[in-house]
Amino acid sequence: MDKSSNIKQKSTKIMLIVYRLFLKLAFAFLILSGVVVFYNSVNFDDKTFIFAITSSVIFAISYLVSYYLYKLYNKNKFETIKKDPLKTQIQLMIRFLLFMVGASAFIAGMYLTCANFSGLIIAFLGLCICELIFANRRLTSHLSTFCENVATGVLFGYVYISATNGINAFILLFWVVTLILLFLQEYFYHLTNIKKHSNEDISKNELFKIRARYFLRNALLYTILYVLVAFMSAIDLYSVITSSSVATIIFQLLPLIISIITVVMLFYTTFHKDNNVQTPNYNTVSNELDFKNKLQKLNSEIVNKSYDYVVNTMNAKNGFVRKTGEDYFYHCLNTANILLENNIKDENTIATALLHDCLEDVKDCTFDFIVKLTNENVANSVAKLTKKDGIDYKNDDNMNEYLNNILLNRDATMVKIADRMHNVSTMTSNYSETAKAQKRDETKKYFIPFVVDALKKYPQDSQFLNVALNFFELI
Repeated sequence: MDKSSNIKQKSTKIMLIVYRLFLKLAFAFLILSGVVVFYNSVNFDDKTFIFAITSSVIFAISYLVSYYLYKLYNKNKFETIKKDPLKTQIQLMIRFLLFMVGASAFIAGMYLTCANFSGLIIAFLGLCICELIFANRRLTSHLSTFCENVATGVLFGYVYISATNGINAFILLFWVVTLILLFLQEYFYHLTNIKKHSNEDISKNELFKIRARYFLRNALLYTILYVLVAFMSAIDLYSVITSSSVATIIFQLLPLIISIITVVMLFYTTFHKDNNVQTPNYNTVSNELDFKNKLQKLNSEIVNKSYDYVVNTMNAKNGFVRKTGEDYFYHCLNTANILLENNIKDENTIATALLHDCLEDVKDCTFDFIVKLTNENVANSVAKLTKKDGIDYKNDDNMNEYLNNILLNRDATMVKIADRMHNVSTMTSNYSETAKAQKRDETKKYFIPFVVDALKKYPQDSQFLNVALNFFELI
């Protein structure tokens, strides 16, 4: 089974960074508008309030547009939303409407708080509704993102207070609240991914150190920002900035500028023709009964037995679930289907494909059992594919030795290549960006040379091997 690391790393993808930044800014300006309402006892004519709430709405739209672009033009074509773009656009519009409802509730809550602090409950619920603009099924992930976005908003709120009232003791309160939010962000993120971490060779101490490093980094960053805010207040730099005609123009035009950028992005999304090469979809088997009918055409007893065993054993009821959420046996069926679709139909190879993970992952499955179920050739091929406990396959020497040993067996070689093709083509949002990058790098490093060697050794299978080589070079 694939056990790629899912430790949080900052992605180098520009659009990913952009849409996360827009999400933070949407919340930050929204919270700033709430602070203005509360601090000025409901002065809705305050130009800062108008600017903040307008910017919040525009950044929310920009977030959704950039998120859509990121999904649409992601390098991993199997993960794009091109299959049903209209459905995705409707979902994004609904999420924006929820953000507007939440923003209205938040502002109303801050208005009521001026007379009675019970309004804070309404304001908090409003922010929670706004959080639905961020798509995630897990509550802990929502809480992590919520804390991260609100931390930025708290900073923006204090910038306004310091600009209007000078440096004051509230800075300590806002700073402490920000640090608490950053701590909760990392804590909830850890809870979100704890199941994924449990599948990785990482100790609890290492996980704690990783989370602590992220917290300390963010805490240091926000501390520096609060110090800069205090410094600007101390030297009255705000009055210098606000008195500048250039600053006034920027203040008035910034929402318009952001709106223009958003419209341009929308037109780009609509009319841009994607010239990148599309990678094939190798996750085509979604109904095991239909695939069983396909296998019947082989008229092979050992293939039928292998199918029955893997479907009845490696299923969700027995705890075998892929990161995509489906029964694990679908991976085995799709691996076999890749070979069938490329005219590799001999019974030993297909049986090996169906059983290729059984020795490694099914506790009660043994070499002798596979011999009785199929034959010794299939059992030997499955044994070649099985990784041994206690060996670090991230080590170049160990990995190369493992693949060279597989190369000696034609059936194992074809199955290993099909296995990698399916694994790589099914990395979805359940995989971190780092895990995807690692899997792609590993594939290019080890499997392209592996396929080249296989072409030399098994020229009779060149049709399939050339398809695999082209796929691995494209990812």
